[in-house]
Amino acid sequence: MIADNRPIAILIAEADRVVRMVTADMLSDLGFRAIEVRTAAEALAVLEENDDVRVLITGRRIVGDGVALAHMVHQRWPAVGIIVTSGAGADLKRALPPGTRLLSKPYDFADLIQEVEAGLGEIWEEPAAAPLLPSGVPPHTGTEVGNGVGAVAAPTTEPDKT
Repeated sequence: MIADNRPIAILIAEADRVVRMVTADMLSDLGFRAIEVRTAAEALAVLEENDDVRVLITGRRIVGDGVALAHMVHQRWPAVGIIVTSGAGADLKRALPPGTRLLSKPYDFADLIQEVEAGLGEIWEEPAAAPLLPSGVPPHTGTEVGNGVGAVAAPTTEPDKT
């Protein structure tokens, strides 16, 4: 459960203090680095500051909405596995982003660990996505560098004044 000599970071966004603490303790006992937050805003702040979070476990009913958080994380940090916990049942699955795991409450800790390990396995098996280019921009092959043809410039914040 250790990658690059650092424990894998798992972000736990849960409103219930006891559930959050027990989950964090159990994950820590297994060698993970558990990061606890209470709200969606706190979870986003942690993700902004830490690029080593590999899994988000969020309750559906956290302040800021766990389902909305799942969608934001899926869009902004696609390499982060997402597990949403809820007592709502399987109907919630349709409202979640693709690849998100739904764990129905109440759950056994063994079920949570199984979902965490399955999510980590999917992350490590997925090939790195190729960067997307705007439509109409030819990919750079490396052969045209001498004359600048085919090179792709990065967007700039200031207008070109030439």
